[in-house]
Amino acid sequence: DGRWLLTITLPTTYPLHPPQISFSTPIVHANVHLTTGEICLDLLKDAWTPAYSVLECVRAIRLLLSAPGIDSPLNVDVAALLREGDQVGARRLVELWVEEERFEGV
Repeated sequence: DGRWLLTITLPTTYPLHPPQISFSTPIVHANVHLTTGEICLDLLKDAWTPAYSVLECVRAIRLLLSAPGIDSPLNVDVAALLREGDQVGARRLVELWVEEERFEGV
């Protein structure tokens, strides 16, 4: 269990271009860059269309948290553990960071 903050920035060209969304709090996840918070999600890049909304992006990120895509990782260490089937090792790494970097705000 953890709570993380997202930074959401709407470009002046929104909705023609996707919102810029990243994690403000560190998170260990195969599809999130640990230091920059960048999220590897097609919806936020090439798959974007103006038919999507910011809410749909947040929902997609929430789904990504529970079902990481290990084929295009930003965190290769976690992806390698998952690719090797080491669910326990990956979960322990996440738990360690959740304890260290937990966001306690509202």
